[in-house]
Amino acid sequence: MSQALIIVGAGHAGGRAALTLREEGYTGRLILIGDEAHLPYERPSLSKGVLQGSTDLAGCSLCDNARLAALGIEHIAGNPVSRLDTQQHRLQLADGQWLTYTGLLLATGGRARRLPEAQAPVLYLRTHDEALALRDRLRSGTRVVVIGGGFIGLEVAATARGLGCEVTLLEAGPRLAGRVLPAPISAALLALHREQGVDVRLNVAVECIHADAVQLVDGQRLPCDLVVAGIGMQPNIELAAAAGLEVGQGIRVDAQLRTSAADIYAAGDVCEFRLAGVYQRQETWRNAEAQGRHAALNLLGRALPFETLPGFWSDQYDWGLQTVGVMTARTVSRALPGAGLLLFYLDADARLQGACGWAPGNAAARDIKLCERLIAAGTVLNPGSLADADVSLKPLLRG
Repeated sequence: MSQALIIVGAGHAGGRAALTLREEGYTGRLILIGDEAHLPYERPSLSKGVLQGSTDLAGCSLCDNARLAALGIEHIAGNPVSRLDTQQHRLQLADGQWLTYTGLLLATGGRARRLPEAQAPVLYLRTHDEALALRDRLRSGTRVVVIGGGFIGLEVAATARGLGCEVTLLEAGPRLAGRVLPAPISAALLALHREQGVDVRLNVAVECIHADAVQLVDGQRLPCDLVVAGIGMQPNIELAAAAGLEVGQGIRVDAQLRTSAADIYAAGDVCEFRLAGVYQRQETWRNAEAQGRHAALNLLGRALPFETLPGFWSDQYDWGLQTVGVMTARTVSRALPGAGLLLFYLDADARLQGACGWAPGNAAARDIKLCERLIAAGTVLNPGSLADADVSLKPLLRG
């Protein structure tokens, strides 16, 4: 079998890497291997448009079969990699076939974490097929219990309410999305969901899930027709770990997204890279897009450090949340029109490190874009000007 560049994982990051390799002029054999039967697609629409029935798979796919064929990208679907031999630079597929690579990208993503206490069917949302299974159950009047107050759980709750479901959302912690959001934004999310009719319960623990109810540890029984769990993602690191690559909470990489094996890179949800000196993963559209492109360039020998700012967004009913950069202890807040909020995160020298915007629609988008430019500029800022809603952010770029 001829040698090739191989991408294991045909999701967003893997698909973007394959397309980038061709865009950058790579003409050799290129193989894209995915566990799912589908073409590479983006995941944000799964909890919104796909569940609502307003978006189909083609609407969130990165390309179609015709484009893959035109680009000469071999897409192997439904025949996952079962073994990786880093010494021989080869991998084995589930059907026993061996493929040899000159360079390899692991973009294996992850799967939804499962609830251990379930004694009845529970639905999850990670893949397109899971989204379709959930969509078929969301009917007006359906009593839905959503377990998990992170972004997947919150977006499912919002979509279900929009479809007329009765929704109860359970969160084990003291606030919504507490691991990734500041307290003021968590409070605003809580207020919005309750205004929209979601029965949000914080600091609760599930004891058991029955066919017709969720039993809480405190003895409460919540009758329901459907249970959806959004309790995080389990990164698919097993293939890398079995091959002897360094792993932590993901596949660990250096500044160039290279794993502990020199000719193997990692990207997307499974990639654990250093940000501000700390290993972490970023389960976001922005990260999958940026790392997919970046890993492709480095597979071609560019040796570029990955320095893209983290960021994400989430749509909640008619409100939008956007973030960029990293959170710090020094915070300045600015009121936005329509009861929105913009938070600035500064370092000790008053240089912007991150920002978080919460506003109706996409009203915060322009401010977040300006904040990204302010972070890149490294300008020393006046906290009083940042807090003053009458002071435009754009002139602050000039110092």
